[in-house]
Amino acid sequence: MIIFAKYGEYDRRELIDECLTRYLETLKLTKLEGEVKEEKHRNEKPYFKDYPFVRFSVSHSGSLVVVAMAETEVGIDVEEIKEKPYGRIVERNFTAGEAAEVKDLESFLKVWTKKEAYLKLTGDGLSGLRSSDVSKPLFYDGKPVESTTLAIFDGYVGTVVAESQPIIFVQLD
Repeated sequence: MIIFAKYGEYDRRELIDECLTRYLETLKLTKLEGEVKEEKHRNEKPYFKDYPFVRFSVSHSGSLVVVAMAETEVGIDVEEIKEKPYGRIVERNFTAGEAAEVKDLESFLKVWTKKEAYLKLTGDGLSGLRSSDVSKPLFYDGKPVESTTLAIFDGYVGTVVAESQPIIFVQLD
């Protein structure tokens, strides 16, 4: 899996094109030919019709955007660490196990990004907030998936969820 990160303004289409090109080059596959077109699966989960073996997920917060690309389903979420009230979000959307993990803003964001990344992986989106429990072992299509906290971005908390695999980070200009 490769996680691409970029700070500042971006154009989604250009960013996805650049990430996919670099991902394919890393796999020693052909470069992009023509236009990359995103299609939508159930619940609006994006995919590439011409590159069905590439799975991806995008998240942005503040001035950071991250794109995860892999050959397995993947979900990623990132949140800027900014003071915000989170008690009602926990009450309304977290299971008892998830709520028990929340001690402060940063621990809240770790659970939140894990939950959102998992829901992106499954394609359930925010409609699955109350029905998923990321305090327990995670599965997708009967296979275990792992969550990895991304503690490499100053001022941000992030999580990527996918089948176990090495992760490569690439900072984009």
